[in-house]
Amino acid sequence: MPAVDKLLLEEALQDSPQTRSLLSVFEEDAGTLTEYTNQLLQAMQRVYGAQNEMCLATQQLSKQLLAYEKQNFALGKGDEEVISTLQYFAQVVDELNILHTELAKQLADTMILPIIQFREKDLTEVSTLKDMFGLASNEHDISMAKYSRLPKKRENEKLKAEIAKEVANARRKQHLSSLQHYCALNALQYRKRIAMMEPMLGYTQGQIQFFKEIGRA
Repeated sequence: MPAVDKLLLEEALQDSPQTRSLLSVFEEDAGTLTEYTNQLLQAMQRVYGAQNEMCLATQQLSKQLLAYEKQNFALGKGDEEVISTLQYFAQVVDELNILHTELAKQLADTMILPIIQFREKDLTEVSTLKDMFGLASNEHDISMAKYSRLPKKRENEKLKAEIAKEVANARRKQHLSSLQHYCALNALQYRKRIAMMEPMLGYTQGQIQFFKEIGRA
């Protein structure tokens, strides 16, 4: 199938089999993107978790280095040099811990948060509008079926008018939901490009800044 940039809104009103077929392609693409985004978020959360673990680990390492001085060694002669050296290392580890903590905050704000916002806002919106469109289409089909089963007798004109009004309302509701659904699917094709790049830019910038700060230390 040739590449299609967007769903045409005027075709949403026609609701032809060709339009429904094209719509299913966009919906399938959105489903694939949702699954991929969830997997990407899991990978990023693992990176973020590892960075948080590094913060906790360096804190523990610093405390343990300082604890050497408080140990009651049976043979402690000449430990002054070891103690002073370990205290120096503890200070270095503390400084690194500050950098690791800052990196963890940056990853949370610039890597994790954007992908969560994309999932919760854009992908959830598409899923919700898809469900609403499905419900509106079902209501329209039901009202059309009810209208088609009406007897042709003249005495049923009042009932026929009521059901015709029901069909018109259902059609308007379906058209509105289809336009909203199409707009969301079209917008998703553009937003996903930024959504995939933004977290990795945040990750890369955070890492670069981290190593620059280490170089200055």
